[in-house]
Amino acid sequence: MSSADDDQASVIDELRKAIAVRDDFIAIAAHELRNPMTPIAGQVELLVSRARREQASPALVAGLERLEQAIDHYLRRASVLLEVSRLNAGQVRLEPSTFDMAELVALTTRNYLVLADRAGSALQCHVEPSVVGTWDRLSSEQVLDNLLSNAIRYGAGKPIQVELSQVPDGIVLKVRDEGIGIPVAAQARIFDRFERAGRERTSGGFGVGLWLVRQLVEAQGGKIQVRSRPSEGATFIVRLPRDITRQPSAEHP
Repeated sequence: MSSADDDQASVIDELRKAIAVRDDFIAIAAHELRNPMTPIAGQVELLVSRARREQASPALVAGLERLEQAIDHYLRRASVLLEVSRLNAGQVRLEPSTFDMAELVALTTRNYLVLADRAGSALQCHVEPSVVGTWDRLSSEQVLDNLLSNAIRYGAGKPIQVELSQVPDGIVLKVRDEGIGIPVAAQARIFDRFERAGRERTSGGFGVGLWLVRQLVEAQGGKIQVRSRPSEGATFIVRLPRDITRQPSAEHP
C-alpha cells in the first residue's frame, strides 16, 4: 500500500471516529434533554385535568393546553434526535406485538385534532374495523405521528384525510393533505436525511422526519411512497405486511 493510500485510510478512519463521537453526543444530549421533561409533562397533564374538572376559566384551560402541546412537541423533537442517532448506530431493534392497527391509527389521529383545528385543517380518519396484525407498535405510531405533523404543517389549512385499509398481503395507510405539495423533481429525495424538498421556506425542523419514517417502515418489511403535485397537496402511502416477524428485513429479538 502506498503512502497516499495510507493517508486516505487514516483520514477515513478519523472521519468514522468523528461521526461515532457525534452520534454518541446526539444520543446523550437527546436523552438528557428529554428525560427531565417527562415528569414536567406529567404534572402539566394533571393540571390540565384538574382545571377542566374544576371548571377553571376558559383562558386558563386554553393556556395550560397550549403548554401541554408545547411540551409534547419538545419531547417529540428530542425523540426524533434520539431515534436518528440510534438508527445511525444500528441500535434500533423492533419489538413486535399483536394489536389492532385500526385502534392505534384512530387514537393517534384523535391526538392531532386540536393541532389540526388550530391550523385550520379538518382532520378526518377512515379505518376498517379490526385490522389486527403483528407490528412494532412504537415505530408504527412514530410513522403516523410524523406523517400527520407534516400534513398539518404543509396542509395550508385545508382538509387532511387518514385512511387505513386491508389488502391481501398486509395493510395500507394513507395520509393525504391538500396543501403546497412537493415538486416532482424533489420527490426522489424527499425521504433523504436533512431534506425538506423545497418546503424549507415554510417551516423549520431537522429535515429528518421523513427519513426516519422510511427507516421505520422498511425495518418492518414495508414500503412508503409519495404522490404529489405542487399546489395540489401530497399523499403518503405506507404498505406494511400483516406480520413483520415473517419478514427477513425485520430486526427483532
